[in-house]
Amino acid sequence: MAHLLLLYLLYLIKGLDGSTLEINNKKLMTTKCINEELWNEWFAGIADGDGCFYINKKENSLSFEVTTHITDIRVVTNIKNILKVGTVKIRSNSQSVRYRVKAKAAIIDIFNRLNGKLYNPARVKQFIAACEIVGITPKVPTDSLFMEKKSYAYLAGLIDSDGSLVISVSGSTAEDSQLSNVHGKITRLTYSKAHNQITLKVTTSYKTYAELIQNTFGFGKIYTQKPNIKNKAPNTLYHWTVTSQQDFELLYESVKTFPLKSLKMHRLRLSLLYFKYKNLKYHLKEAGTIEGKTWAKFANTWYKYSY
Repeated sequence: MAHLLLLYLLYLIKGLDGSTLEINNKKLMTTKCINEELWNEWFAGIADGDGCFYINKKENSLSFEVTTHITDIRVVTNIKNILKVGTVKIRSNSQSVRYRVKAKAAIIDIFNRLNGKLYNPARVKQFIAACEIVGITPKVPTDSLFMEKKSYAYLAGLIDSDGSLVISVSGSTAEDSQLSNVHGKITRLTYSKAHNQITLKVTTSYKTYAELIQNTFGFGKIYTQKPNIKNKAPNTLYHWTVTSQQDFELLYESVKTFPLKSLKMHRLRLSLLYFKYKNLKYHLKEAGTIEGKTWAKFANTWYKYSY
C-alpha cells in the first residue's frame, strides 16, 4: 500500500510522461512575469502622478522619489518592498511620506521598469534628462500605443498617486459649517440632503494628457480651470473628472483587474453604495428613520480613515 501511495504521489508531481512539473513551472513563470509587468504599469502611473526624477547638477547624480499623504504610506512601502531598496520617511512639518532611492543599481532597475511606460509630459521630460546621466536610451511611447494597451494597472497607479475622491457638500446650516475636523465633515454630509456630489478627479496642466486619459478609458469628462493670477506662475489646469453613476461603475469594473493600493480603494467601493442610497433617497430622510440612520452610517464609513 505504501508503495502504491508513493507511485501516486510521483504521478501527481511529475505526470506519467514526466512533463507535468515542467508545464506547471512554465505556468508559474508566465504568471510571475504578467504580475510583474502589471506592477510596473501601476508603478508608472504612480511615477507620472507623484514621482520625481531629481537631478543634482553639482554632483551629477540623481535620485528617484515618490511622495504621498501619510494615510497612503502603504503605497510607498509597497514600492520599497518590491524594489527591496530605498528609504521611506515622514517629511517634516507635513502630513506626507517620501520614498527615495539613490543607489545607481536601483535607479537603473527603476528606469528599466518605467522606460516606455510614462506619459505625463512633465515626467517624460524629467525621465529623458535623467536617462542621460545613467546612459540609458529613453523610450517615448506614442499616444496610440497607450490607447492600444489600455492599462488599467496604470490607471490605478495614477489614481493612487494623483487622484482625489471626495464627496463635496455645497450647503449646510450655519452651526454645522462651524464644526471642524472629521466630526464636522461627517455631520455636514449626514445632513446635506440634496447638496452633495461625489467626484473623482485627476488634475494636470497638460490638456493633451487629460484627453489621452479620457479617450483611452472611454469615460469621465474634462473641465478646464482658468489660471489663478495671484499665483507666481499661474497655469491653466485640466481636470479629468468622474461624477456620474455610470462612469463610477465603469471605473470600478476597470480596476478590478488591478485594484488601487491607496485608501481611495475604500472610497471607490463605497461609491456604488453612495449611488444606491441616493437612488433610494436615503439622504433625504429624517435622522431618526431607518433610512436616515443608514445614510448617517455611510457618512461615518466614508470618513473612516480621515483625521
